[in-house]
Amino acid sequence: GDVVELSGIFLPIPYVGFRAMRAGLVADTYLEAMFVSHFKKKYEEYELRGDEEEQIKRLAEDGDIYDKLARSLAPEIFGHEDIKKALLLLLVGAPQRQLKDGMKIRGDLHICLMG
Repeated sequence: GDVVELSGIFLPIPYVGFRAMRAGLVADTYLEAMFVSHFKKKYEEYELRGDEEEQIKRLAEDGDIYDKLARSLAPEIFGHEDIKKALLLLLVGAPQRQLKDGMKIRGDLHICLMG
């Protein structure tokens, strides 16, 4: 569930030995990470600026916010509203919940898109 930024060098994997015979124009690649920055803050640690708070209040008054946010993801791709809503939920996440019986429910989702 962590959100990180990796800084590094994007490199091709060199082919050696028997694998070198099949080497073509397309090579496998890897990222040699030099630095990792942790971005995601806990919700209670995030502080809103005044203009952000006003924007959120205006958006909260609009009853169509879920659909608007989903449509704002990749607007150049027409349709696929269900996929865009799933990606939206992945982006925003939710706080972790703990039920009365002690069971914990994660707020962050894992999504696998295929096709």
